[in-house]
Amino acid sequence: MPFESNVFINCPFDKFYVRLLQPLIFTVVYLDLNPLVSETKSSGQVRVERIKKLILNSKYSIHDISRSEALQGRDLPRFNMPFEMGLDLGCQSFGKSKLNFKKSLVLEKTKYHYQKVISDIAGQDIESHNDNPEELIRKVRNWFAAVLNSHQPSPTLIWDSYNDFLDRMSEQLKAEAFSKDDIESLPVSNFVILAKQWIGLHRKDSNKK
Repeated sequence: MPFESNVFINCPFDKFYVRLLQPLIFTVVYLDLNPLVSETKSSGQVRVERIKKLILNSKYSIHDISRSEALQGRDLPRFNMPFEMGLDLGCQSFGKSKLNFKKSLVLEKTKYHYQKVISDIAGQDIESHNDNPEELIRKVRNWFAAVLNSHQPSPTLIWDSYNDFLDRMSEQLKAEAFSKDDIESLPVSNFVILAKQWIGLHRKDSNKK
């Protein structure tokens, strides 16, 4: 898909975030947009170079920095998400031509939390999801409706469709001899393919941008 339809998603890809990542990806696909994630496709590929290419090729970006804190105990905070967000915001500020029109949504867990520790992000579109997947879908859908200046399927419809898709996907994968662990560790790129296939067949509204 072209620059105008690409959405760079900056978030953790660990098992703890799956319950938020999957509805986030599903929502982007449901809105006829193309999610781009920074999963490594080659062991010889420098990750930051791939991230920069994804940023350059995406008009829209979603940065979830709600998992930047330490996971437990003496763990160090995870700075990958704020770092990638900084690359994207810099691209918008210092880029030329179409890059000046890039748009970004920043997601956090609790309202105003990151404005206290990263005050320079004040002025960006920042929404909190409270670790609630349904709330995340609502915030992402409403943001895109605003920046695209177009009517979009309701958050409730997307949420219901997502849950229907999860059930169907699980049934399909089990029929294909995927174990529970296989399904839980499904690569993001594989999830995107399945979501696009299902939405293409079952999307319940006919509005196209």
